[in-house]
Amino acid sequence: MNVFLLLFRIRKRLRRLWASWWFKTINKYFVKTGRSVNIGNRVSVVPILSDNFSLNIFLDDNSYVRDDVVFQGAGKVYLGKRSYIGSFSVIGANESVHIGCDVMIADGVSIRDTDHEFANLEEPMITQGITTAPVRIEDNVWIGYGAVITKGVTIGSGSIIAANAVVTKSFGPNSIVGGVPAKLIRNRHD
Repeated sequence: MNVFLLLFRIRKRLRRLWASWWFKTINKYFVKTGRSVNIGNRVSVVPILSDNFSLNIFLDDNSYVRDDVVFQGAGKVYLGKRSYIGSFSVIGANESVHIGCDVMIADGVSIRDTDHEFANLEEPMITQGITTAPVRIEDNVWIGYGAVITKGVTIGSGSIIAANAVVTKSFGPNSIVGGVPAKLIRNRHD
C-alpha cells in the first residue's frame, strides 16, 4: 500500500474522531448520543436559547449524521436507532422533529416544523411571527435527495419520498409519494 495513501487514511480517521469528540463534548448541553453514533465533519447545532433551556437533540444508538448537517431551533429533535442523515441536510425544530428507526435521509433534505406568518399585509413578514406543528417520520422511511418536509407532517412507516418532493401533508404507511406538492404515487403493496 502506498505510504501517502495510508497516511491520508489515518489523517481522515483522526479528523473524524476529533470532530465526533468535539461535537459530543462541546454540544453536550444540546445533544445527547447513544452508543456507536457517527457524526461527520462540520455538523452544526444552532440552538435558540430561551428561558426553558433544555436538551434539544437525541441521536440514538448506531445513528449516523453525515458532514455539513445543520440542526437549528429551540425544539426537540430525536433521531432513531440505525437512522442516517445525509450531507447538507437541515433539521429545523422549534417544537419537535421525531425521526424513527432505520430511516434513510438523503443529502440536501430540509425538515422543518416551523412556518412564517404572512397574513397581515400592513406588517413586514419578518415581524409577524411563526407557527409550529410537530413533524413525525416513522420507522423504515426513505427520503430522497433534496426533499422538503414541512410543519405538521407525519410520514407513515415504510414510506418512500421521491427526490425533490415537497411534502405538505401527511401520508400513511407504505406510501410512495413525489411531486410539488407531494402526491401519493402508489402504495408499496400495490
